[in-house]
Order: sequence, then C-alpha cells, then structure tokens
Amino acid sequence: MHHLKGKAIQFIKIIFPLILLVLAVIEIRKFAIGLDIPLLRHEISQIQIPKLVIVLLITMAAIFPMFFYDAAIVKILRMNVPLRKLIKHSLIVNSFSNLIGFGGLVGMILRTYFYRTDEFEKGKLLKTIATVSLFFLSGISLLSWIILVEYRNIPLLTQTKWLYLAVVGVGLYLPILMIITLRKNKKDPDPSITLRFKGLLIFSSILEWLAVFLVIWLLAAVMKIPIHFGELFPIVIVAACAGIVSLIPGGLGSFDLVFIWGTQYLRIQNEKVVVLLLLYRIGYFFIPFLVGAFLFIKEYWEKWNKAWGNLPNVFIQRVSHLLLTILIFISGLILLLSAALPGIIERLTIAEDVLSLPIISLSHQLSVATGFVLLGISRGIQYKVKRAYQLTIVALSLAAFFSLSKGFDYEEAIFLLIVALLLWISKARFYRESYVLTWGKMIFDIFLIILITLMYILIGYFNLPTSKISLPAKFLPYIITDYQDLFYSAFIGLIIAIIILIIGRFVGKSQKWMMESSKNQEEEIYNHIFKYNGNVLTHLIFLHDKYVFWNSKRNVLFSFQKYADKVVVLGDLIGEPSEFPLAIEEFLSISDLYGYTPVFYEVSNDMIPTLHENGFDFFKLGEEAFVDLEHFSLSGKKMKGMRAVKNKFERENFIFDIVKPTFSNELLKELKEVSNEWLKGRKEKGFSLGFFDEDYLNKSDIAILKDTIGNIIGFASLMPVYDKNHTISVDLMRFKPGSPSGTMDFIFLSLFVWLQEKGYKHFNLGMAPLSNVGLSKFSFFTEKVAAQIYLHGHFFYHFQGLRKFKEKYEVTWVPKYLAYRKKSSLPITMAQVTLLIGKSKD
Repeated sequence: MHHLKGKAIQFIKIIFPLILLVLAVIEIRKFAIGLDIPLLRHEISQIQIPKLVIVLLITMAAIFPMFFYDAAIVKILRMNVPLRKLIKHSLIVNSFSNLIGFGGLVGMILRTYFYRTDEFEKGKLLKTIATVSLFFLSGISLLSWIILVEYRNIPLLTQTKWLYLAVVGVGLYLPILMIITLRKNKKDPDPSITLRFKGLLIFSSILEWLAVFLVIWLLAAVMKIPIHFGELFPIVIVAACAGIVSLIPGGLGSFDLVFIWGTQYLRIQNEKVVVLLLLYRIGYFFIPFLVGAFLFIKEYWEKWNKAWGNLPNVFIQRVSHLLLTILIFISGLILLLSAALPGIIERLTIAEDVLSLPIISLSHQLSVATGFVLLGISRGIQYKVKRAYQLTIVALSLAAFFSLSKGFDYEEAIFLLIVALLLWISKARFYRESYVLTWGKMIFDIFLIILITLMYILIGYFNLPTSKISLPAKFLPYIITDYQDLFYSAFIGLIIAIIILIIGRFVGKSQKWMMESSKNQEEEIYNHIFKYNGNVLTHLIFLHDKYVFWNSKRNVLFSFQKYADKVVVLGDLIGEPSEFPLAIEEFLSISDLYGYTPVFYEVSNDMIPTLHENGFDFFKLGEEAFVDLEHFSLSGKKMKGMRAVKNKFERENFIFDIVKPTFSNELLKELKEVSNEWLKGRKEKGFSLGFFDEDYLNKSDIAILKDTIGNIIGFASLMPVYDKNHTISVDLMRFKPGSPSGTMDFIFLSLFVWLQEKGYKHFNLGMAPLSNVGLSKFSFFTEKVAAQIYLHGHFFYHFQGLRKFKEKYEVTWVPKYLAYRKKSSLPITMAQVTLLIGKSKD
C-alpha cells in the first residue's frame, strides 16, 4: 500500500507541472496573437550591442548569491576546497538546477558528485545537502510576507484569487520550516547547523531572490519601461511564487504568464515586456547553463581521464599508429600475446639465474612496447614507406632481444629475426616518402585495435578478485594470473611505444608533395590553352581553388585537388594528345610516391582508352547538354513556348546585355547582391562548380538581364572553352527570387542569338548529374543505384528538373564519367568527390 502511495505521489509530481505548463502555454499563445511583431523587432533593435552584452553579463552574475549555499555545505562538512574550484562547482550546480530543476534532484546529484570524498560517508553528505537545500525558498517565503502586508490589494492578487493563495502558501513555508527544524534539533541536535547558521542561509536566500528582482529592474530600465521600483517588486515576487507552486523548472511559462498579467494592469507595452522576459531567460538561465555545461564536461573528462591513468588520451593517440599489414601484424600480435602468457617454467628459472628480476620485468614491458610499435608502423610497411622500413628493422631486432631476455622465448625471437631478414631483403621495394590513410583501412584498423584492447581487458578482468566470470582451470597455466602485472606491463609498454613512435615521426619526418598553385602561372596557362585548345572545364582553373600539374615536357596540363587519400583531376587533359599516356603515368607515379590515389572526374569518352590502360574503372556520372547554335531556331511547334517567353520579356521592355571585363565596382556589387539573394544563405560550392569571385568573373563576359527601371535581376557568367570560339559554356546562373517566370530562359535565348551573331557553333549547358544512368536491366548494380537516385533525387539535386530544363533547347547529350582505380571502393570514392565539391570557398 505504501509503495502504491509513493508511486501515486511521484506521478502527481510529474503530471501536475506538465498540466500547468500546458495551460500556461495556451494562455501565452493567446497573448502572443495580439503582439505587434514589427514593433517587437523594433524594440529588440533599439538595444545597443555593447549595452546588451553588459546587461546579460550582469544578469548572469545574479546567480552569484547561490554560491553561499555551496560555501555553507563545504563549511558544515569542514572540507578544504579552493575558492576558484568552489565557485566553478557552484556555477555548474546552480545553472543546471535553475534550468532543469526536478525539485532540487539535479542539484543534489551534482553536489554529491562534486563533494563526495572518502573522508565523508555518503549519508552524511546527502543529509547536509538536503538540509541546506531546504533553505533555498526561505528568502522568497520571507519576501512573500512583505507582499501580504504591504501589497495585498494590488489587482494581480485581488482579481486572481489563486495567486493570493500561492503567495500565502509560499509565505507559510519559512515558519513551517523553522518549526520543524527546531523540533528536530531538540530530538537530534546537529552542532554544525546552528540557529545563526540558519539565519545566514535565510539571508543568502533573500539575496538570491533580491538579485532576481534587481536584474529584472535593471532590464526594465534598459528597455525604458515606465515602471517604478514599488510597482515592479510585487509583480516579480508574485510571479516567482506562481513559478514555485507550479513545480515547473525555472517557473517556465508560469512565472512569465503571471509577470505579463501584472504588467498589463500597469498598461505597459506588451512587446517591451516580452523582450524583457526574453533577455531575463537568456541571461539568468540559458547563458549560465551553457557556461556550466562546458565547465562540467571539461571537468568530467579530466576526472575520467585521470581515473583511467590517462589511458583514454593514450588510446586516441595510438589509434592513428596501429596500422597493420599481415606480416608485421602477426609479429606485433605474437609479442602482445606473449605478454599475456607466462614463459616456460624451466626457461624462466634459467633467465632468473642469468638476469635480475628488474631486467626480466623491464624486458617484458619493452616487449609489449615493441609489439605496439610494430602494430603502429605496419601500415607504413604496407604502403612501402622508407621511414617505416627503417624503424621496423630496429623494432624487430629489439623485439627479438627482449623475447630472449624476458624468458628465453627463442622460437619467438627466431620468427622475429626471420621477418627482419625478409624486410632487409626487400629493402629496394620501400620507396614512398609518405602515405595517406584510406577510410576503409582506418575502419579495419580500429576494429583490430579494439579487439586487442578487449583481449587485455578480458584477461585482466577474468583474474580480478571481484570477477564473477572465471576461466576454466585448464587454461590457467597458459595465462598470467596477476592482473596488476598484466595491466601495468601493458600500460608501460604502451607509453614507451608512443614515445618511440613520436620520436621516430619527428626524427625522420616525411617529405610532402610540393603541389603547384595556379595563381602565379596565369600567363603560362593562357599561352598553353590557346595553343592546344581547352575543354568545357578548363576555365575553372582560374578559380585558383585547385592545384595544377605539368608533365616533364610542360606540354600537358590539368588541374586537381586533394581530398583524404585521393587526388581528384578535373576534366580532360589539355595539351599534346600524343603525350597524354606518359603524362598520366607521370602523375600516377608522383601520386603513388606520396601515397595518394588518383581519380579523374568528368572525363569524356576520348580519355577512356588511355585511362583504362592505366588500371582505371569507370562510372557514368551523367550527361552534358550541348546546344547546336548553327541549327538552333525558335521557329516550329516545339519552340512555341520559348517564343512566348522571349516575346513577353521584350514586350515588357526587359533589357538583355553582354558586359565585358574589366567590370566596375558598382556592377560587381549589384551582381553580388543578386548572387546572395539566389544563394539564400547556402554555402558556395567549388572544384567543378564556379563560385562568386570578382577576380574570376573579370576573366570572361557576363550576360545580364535588367528590369524596366534598370536593376539587374539575373545574370549568367560565360566560360570560354578556348577552342577557337567554336564552343562556349555557362558557369554561374543566378537570378533574384521573385523574378518573372522564365527569367533564365530569356537570358539563354537572348544569349543564343548573340552567340550566333559572333559565330559560335556550340553552347554547353552543363551536366545533368546521373541522368540516363542504369536504365538497362543489364547495367551494373552501382549504375542501377544511380538511376534510383536520379528518379528520386528531387529532394537533393532536382536531377529530373535539371534535365527537363535543358531538354527544352533541343540539346545533344554527351556522357561524362568518373575514372577510379580498380582497387578503390566506388561508394567511398563517390562520397569523397561529393564532399570535395561541397567544400565551401575559404
């Protein structure tokens, strides 16, 4: 029966605040409907930023009186806590309590976490915290009596009877508390909590609630709200009482609603009151909570890391080094397993006769260390890195020595020396200067690291005196049963391994690929592309967000960018076609030297044979649209809609124009405004897509469309293809939201006419990504997946809409491909290229 009663009380404690919160939200919603939103924005804009920052800091400082509660707990328990640490803990506890609440439960849990030590029993600590917590409301209770005596006839109380009862209830809290504590003190006296001490707690509580009132009064002054000190005081206290009675954390909703009611009786502008409450909530609740949460997470991490002997940090550092290949992994694994297994008894006896126990113990730890070192550098061996080879030879030689000195494990030593010999024989194969870790291998390595760590933890756990799981007796002779020795050796070995790897990293620091920037080579690049002709992506070199690669004869050029372990080449090569195979081989060789994997993005059919010979597979990215300008015409039934668009814009006196560089600052500013409105806060992309850059735009013509009063409403930047003016492409296509329907169509149609007059033969409209891919039932599975992305990609790239938009112009579709190494994962490669394109401009 008692259990059911307790559950019922707990249910009521939860459901009652929720009901009140819902009711408060309903009332506030009714109030919000009548707010003047433009006026509300005006009120917010009137607050100067420096003044706002100062006010919020003062509001945040209003929680400082609550520090005395924690000071009281420390004093009662006679704890020696540094002042700075006590202030930090007090801020964390009180900021969490204010916002989350739960009847003081959060504060009690946090205070127990911070102040619990071996010196004090948990029961005594909880009792002290609970006793001090009882006085949290004593100040508001005392202030409530001022309301009942001096302000009982204010409209807020006379017209809302339940508020009067709430104030009476809160007012009775202190007298009842004092009666109960005095009676309890007679039965069970506590010399640490004297009557004087209780008085100080009450005084602290009064300061706390007066601080709340004073910050609201300050906010009212900043907001220039016409309210006197004596008018504001009863409103704040009554609202606080309502918040307390509602049991809602921070009085959220209930305090605010009652405060609004009170100010309405004084005919204060509602919009000003809303801003005041918003600043109060931000300064007194939200900002302290953010600061407290940051301090708590920081302290918790430090405690947790210290409790585990700094192992969390060490493990994080080790993850990047335990990169495995089959041979070196087996060597490292043998060393680690041997550390968990005792040596043969007869050999241990011989070792003890020859060597001292400290040397055997040190050898044991160093054996673990070399095991970890071998695991850490094994990926370097797999990638044939010269520096990794040198370090591995040393590590294997030392590991063989330690295997002998820790217990004459000559089988283990012979195996390690054979591995070292095989590495020495293979010395010529280690040529790379560095390597870049791939995503797939990283996942695999992490799995192996966790597996080895679990092995040590499980073996140690099974041998803990408190372990409920024990190994079968037949396994006990083969493992170390001293868990402390196991953990200590593993820990020391791990630290030594990390030190060796760090020293090795800095002593033999690998060389980096000195990639060439395009910024200082514009003249040479222009000369090259005018000589050999470019392609539809050539002009993007002048974005200068990519590197450039020249072959050794400097008659082949292309741009590329690195991402993770990939170097992604953009488009077809530019230069002497006969030199393309050798240029690709050169690029593959230098990429291989530094551990990168090349990828060719948006290549044409012409590049496929050469790339296929160099071990590339292909994935169809989509199709590029070309308009045949020599035969393009608006006549005919199919172009009826296009004619209507053109006639409409011309009839309404919209102005199309082609502007040539160099552009004026005024024009660039207007274009920037159009671009920003079109972006709607989205980040610019890059690599294969142009972005708004004044230097870049000044390298080509721009088609602009002006409205009847001369304002630019849309533009399209042109991209020369550098093929003797046969083809031209478009890059940025942007227009203002709210522009007339068909704005971009009119720009294109007018552009086609202008280009025809200039003698151009083809116009490139860009690519429709993943269109016409995987439609055949015999297509590869990856292409079938791509087809589904195309069919259902409206939420991501509007693939279908993009293709339909371009098909209106009677275009010819030309396929574009992604060329990737056969050993690479296509999904990971696609993800990396997508992330590269999505990287915002620096």
